[in-house]
Amino acid sequence: MTDKVEFDIDASPELAYATLLDVESLPQWSASHKTAKVIERDASGNPSVVEAEAGLVGITDHLVFNYEFTDLTCKWDTAKEGTAIRSQGGRYVLSPNADGGTHVDVEVYLEPKIKLPGFVLKKGAKMINEIASKGFTKEVLARKANEA
Repeated sequence: MTDKVEFDIDASPELAYATLLDVESLPQWSASHKTAKVIERDASGNPSVVEAEAGLVGITDHLVFNYEFTDLTCKWDTAKEGTAIRSQGGRYVLSPNADGGTHVDVEVYLEPKIKLPGFVLKKGAKMINEIASKGFTKEVLARKANEA
């Protein structure tokens, strides 16, 4: 299953990017993440290996992800298969919009080890889009309000 969503946030790309860099805050704004812990950081101090327990549409797994942060992009992919998930990953691409806020382009994929009915996969895609758009937007706007 692969899905995409695009939306705008009334906050700077730098603040949105800082929110993505704070990987350990994922359980606060992503309903699918129960835990997230940075295991390794790259030479710039950005998260590069992250352990997470995540669940979606009745599938929960403990996974290790490789993260890559470049410019205003965050990309992640599973480092190895989990118990129920063959692979999972995606990317956030941030860019300034005409209103001084941030345009967000998100693409995610999930490949479970078991075959799931189409309606379950569609429900999973809808949940991922809501987390990516609503959860992320809410967290970025909360951080913006705390800055004021």
